[in-house]
Amino acid sequence: MTFCHSLRRPLARTVGFASILCMTACSVKPQPMTLAENVLRAQEDRATIDKHYVPLTGGLSISGAIARALRYNYDIEVSKLEVTQQEKNLDLTLMTMLPNMSADAGYSHRGNNNSAESISQLTGEHYLDYSYSEMPTHGTGDAQFSWDLMDAGISYFMARQEAYRALIAVERRRKAINNLVRNTSDVYWRAATAQELLPKIDPMINETEAMLRASRTSEGEHLQNPVVLLDYQANLMRTARELHRLRNDLQSAQIELRSLINVAQNTPLNLTTPVETSLAGGDMDVRKLEDIGLVMRPELRMEAYQQKIDKQDVYKEIIRVLPGIGGIGNLNFDSNSLLYHNYWGQIGVHATYNLMNLVRAPAEFSKAHGAIAVSQLRRLALSVSTLAEIHLSDQQYINALDMLRTARDADEVGRQMEMVADRVERAGAESRSDRVRHRLSGVLAEVDCARAYALAHSSLANLYESVGIDIVPANATTEDLATLNKQVDASIKDWLAGRLPELPPPANPAKIPSDPLHFGMGTRPTTMETARKDGFIN
Repeated sequence: MTFCHSLRRPLARTVGFASILCMTACSVKPQPMTLAENVLRAQEDRATIDKHYVPLTGGLSISGAIARALRYNYDIEVSKLEVTQQEKNLDLTLMTMLPNMSADAGYSHRGNNNSAESISQLTGEHYLDYSYSEMPTHGTGDAQFSWDLMDAGISYFMARQEAYRALIAVERRRKAINNLVRNTSDVYWRAATAQELLPKIDPMINETEAMLRASRTSEGEHLQNPVVLLDYQANLMRTARELHRLRNDLQSAQIELRSLINVAQNTPLNLTTPVETSLAGGDMDVRKLEDIGLVMRPELRMEAYQQKIDKQDVYKEIIRVLPGIGGIGNLNFDSNSLLYHNYWGQIGVHATYNLMNLVRAPAEFSKAHGAIAVSQLRRLALSVSTLAEIHLSDQQYINALDMLRTARDADEVGRQMEMVADRVERAGAESRSDRVRHRLSGVLAEVDCARAYALAHSSLANLYESVGIDIVPANATTEDLATLNKQVDASIKDWLAGRLPELPPPANPAKIPSDPLHFGMGTRPTTMETARKDGFIN
């Protein structure tokens, strides 16, 4: 009964503790955010967005728009933080190569002495009376050191993998920058077209709607043939619909541009770069574009780094097949006054070997080599796709230039038609609807010409993006907007002139240097340089 009574209390405590854990687990179920919480979140986000708007002063050139997009766009900030985060992962992986060190401390107390008797192994007789060698109350402490060669080797190759992942993050940021440059260029030229043409479209919309209202008044008074009147109204409505479509398209470009350069939507824009800017000719060396694209495209570089990451898995599997050899050491302290030595140290060496690694090794090696083969084949497939994309972008740019020449000729005809229509109107030989129709034809020709210019600029930016040419160096900083603007302006001039970067001559494969380290804008190079110096990347 005494034993059962003594067992009942610990069992009750255990059951009570388990009940508390179950209730705690049930309370972890997530609750959806309330409408009030979402309203508060939206208000906080809106306040943050409004706070980070950067006012726009003066005119905005194409280089200024791209520079502001690179400086203030949130997507670029996200890619920048991804690079920094990956470098932090590298720091943590480097730490795993260090030896394991730990310190322990303890305190022990019992209500009586830990006494025991001794019996002789040979005679079976009591050797001594009850005795103890440990004080009822005493404290202990120790500092332990251990290091395993296998773990260190695996950590070494893991650190190399993290270093390559950091470089992949940089290439991913390059890709984000190139996409942003292409999008900003496309939107800027469409917005510049809107700035030039919207003042001409709005009056025509008002005049067309006024004529339509007057026609409906005439319809009610039965002053004209109904068929002729309805045909006239249908032409006016088609004209109004086309004008509204043009205005919507042009206004949308201005909204997109304000979003890209991080200004409030009610900010007036004064775009200073004229749409009719000279462009590079369509006679670029396609072979050179291919060579540059295969070297510079971020996607191909990411695949090359991924293949290096997969190679490290082979090295890790080789390390796992080897026996584990390590050393241990510790310093100890015990306050037990009955000990002769209260302080002592220990060192040792150990070796372990898991025989099952020999069984798993062939499958692991096959898997690692298969990953390398897949990565290489994926890079080759992406290279073929890149070459096709470069040819397609080049052809699109050539077609855009051809369309631009045709649009310029049509615009010239439209201008002459407007001049003739004005003279005929002044002479009283043309109706008001014919005058609006001729003016619309002239405006449409002018719109087509301006949009052809915008399309040509966008096609050129798309061509450079398909080749992977950077508008700013990979290690450029985005903090100084003035310096960034100068770098972008210089690159834009090279783009418009059709100047392509020169590639270095191919080196001897046996003497190819290490992959150059590119760092994202505003990132710290210390970790990456250290990793390269220590041999974690090549």
